[in-house]
Amino acid sequence: MKIREIVFLRTNRVRLVVEIPDTEALTTAEAPRIPRILFRLFPHMAAQRCHNDGGYSFRREAQATEIPHLFEHLILEIQNQVRRGVGLPFAGETSWNWTVDPRGRFYVTVDYDNEIVALGAIRLAERIINAVDSKEIAQLDMAREIGRLRELARISRRFSAPAARTPWETPEDERAAPGSALEEPGVAVN
Repeated sequence: MKIREIVFLRTNRVRLVVEIPDTEALTTAEAPRIPRILFRLFPHMAAQRCHNDGGYSFRREAQATEIPHLFEHLILEIQNQVRRGVGLPFAGETSWNWTVDPRGRFYVTVDYDNEIVALGAIRLAERIINAVDSKEIAQLDMAREIGRLRELARISRRFSAPAARTPWETPEDERAAPGSALEEPGVAVN
């Protein structure tokens, strides 16, 4: 499985274009070990809500679903583990249209609340799916990987801009020098 495109939308959603080559399994029915291993690694994932045509629980749906749908739920689970279950639940959606797109192309859209963590969760989920598929999952230390994402979340919160503070609300040591690149948002500093 390969991510071809990542687009962060203005609505705290990210849209991915994912492709699975013809040589690889498209569904978990063709690769049943993938959901079994993922549910052992991420037990809470099996209890996630899933809106599907059969009305099945995600555990049941995962027995015969598209690999990118499983990938969607894995991204949601990783983000949830990073924020330790605090906040509103994330949602996602997986779609495809092989009358227009090549067979094996999927569109995965997921919610996020931290762009940096979302990107890390996406890349980690991609590595996990591919490691499970190639039987190299033992090479990944999940606790360490989730810990790294938690650290990224902590650091990114420190550097994220506070919601529209006025100059009199900004502590003196946080103010940009007049005329500096930091004075105006959107100016790159080389």
